Amino acid sequence: MITRGMGTVANGMQAMLDFEDVTAHNLANVTTNGFKRSNIIFQDILQSKVQTKNVKNNYNDVGTLSVGPRSYRTYIDFSQGGLMESGNKMDVAIQGQGFFKIRYQNVKDTDPIDIRNYYYQRVGNFAIDDENYLVNKEGDYVMDIKNKRIRITRDPDTVEINQMNRMDLEKDLVIGETGRIELNNPGFNVQLQKIQVVDFKDKTKVSNIGNAKYLPIYGQNPEMYMKKDGEFSLQQGMVEMSNSNTVVEMINTINVSRGYEAMSNILRTQSETVAQAIGIGNLTS
Repeated sequence: MITRGMGTVANGMQAMLDFEDVTAHNLANVTTNGFKRSNIIFQDILQSKVQTKNVKNNYNDVGTLSVGPRSYRTYIDFSQGGLMESGNKMDVAIQGQGFFKIRYQNVKDTDPIDIRNYYYQRVGNFAIDDENYLVNKEGDYVMDIKNKRIRITRDPDTVEINQMNRMDLEKDLVIGETGRIELNNPGFNVQLQKIQVVDFKDKTKVSNIGNAKYLPIYGQNPEMYMKKDGEFSLQQGMVEMSNSNTVVEMINTINVSRGYEAMSNILRTQSETVAQAIGIGNLTS
C-alpha cells in the first residue's frame, strides 16, 4: 500500500502525456484546411470498493478508490470549421455535416465495388485532370450520386484535350448548393452530374488516415448514407478551415504542463516517503 500513491501518480502522468500528444496534433493542424480536431477520454483504472467491518463482522461499503486515470480512447470532433473565401472556382466547401466520396485513381470503372477503393474527405480543393474528370489535389476521383466519376465537358462524347479549353471550362463551371454541376456562359448552359455527399450515423467508428481523409474503422459499421438536398450546402469558391483553435489548444498545453509538474512534485514526495520508510525499517531490523 505504501507505493500505491506512486502508482496512482505515475498513471496520471502518463495520461497527461497522452493528452499532450493529442493537443500537439491539433495545434500542428490549425492551418490545415478541413482538419477536424481530436479529443481524448479518460477512465479510472481498477476502481475498487473500500469497506469497513462492523461489530457483526460484516462489511459495509464506504466508497470506491481508484489508482489513477488512463487514456480510454480518442475521438474526432466533426463540428463545422469556419468558411473562408478562396477566390478559386474549383474550391468547394461543405456547409453542414457530410463528406465528399473519393475513389483512388488506380481503381478502374470495371473493378468490383469495394469499400477499400474509397475514402472520404471534407476538403474540396478540386481540379480538372487531363481527361476532364473532377479530381482532388492527389488526383483521386470525386464521385457523383450514381457512384461514377464526374466528367466536366461541354460534349460528353468528346475530351477537351486542349489546355485552353480546360481553362475555359473552369471559368464556366458552376457548382450549386445541392452539388449540381453546370457549365454556364451567355452562349450555352450544360447540366452535368451531381457531387455525392455522404455522412455516417455513428462517427465514433470513423478514423482519420491522415491529410484530413477519413475511413470507417476496420471491422465496424458506421452506417454510411447519402445526404439529401437541404441537409447540406456546397459553397463554391470557399474552403473550410480547421476547427482546431490555437487559443484553446495552447490553454490545454499550459494546463497539461501545470498538471504534469504538480504530479511530478507529488511523486517526488511519495518517493521520499518510501525512502524514509525503508530507512526506518533498516534501523529497526
